[in-house]
Amino acid sequence: MGTFTVEELKEAHRAILSLRNKSGKAADKLTENSWQKKNMVSVAAAADVALSLIDNAKSGPYARETLDKSCFALADALSRAEAVIGKFAPGTSQHTLQKNRIAALKLALTLIKREG
Repeated sequence: MGTFTVEELKEAHRAILSLRNKSGKAADKLTENSWQKKNMVSVAAAADVALSLIDNAKSGPYARETLDKSCFALADALSRAEAVIGKFAPGTSQHTLQKNRIAALKLALTLIKREG
């Protein structure tokens, strides 16, 4: 688990923030207590943990349960992004979004695992 460049961290922050915002907006539109809403809320919370670690601005150590939940939610988001990227032609905005998201999620998962 090597170190990351400032540029890698900056790009990961942008992509994770985008994922966080989209997940939050999606959660707001979903039925209360549905599995979809719970999933989007989990992704948004995990993205908040990842952003904190990327920015190195966490206020204290995270509980093991928080790190485990974050790792699970982001790993699920990663597998979904990896599954869908092949549906988009290289060079399209959708393909680039997924490619950037995959790189950011891998970086975030590395930071979370390092934290634990």
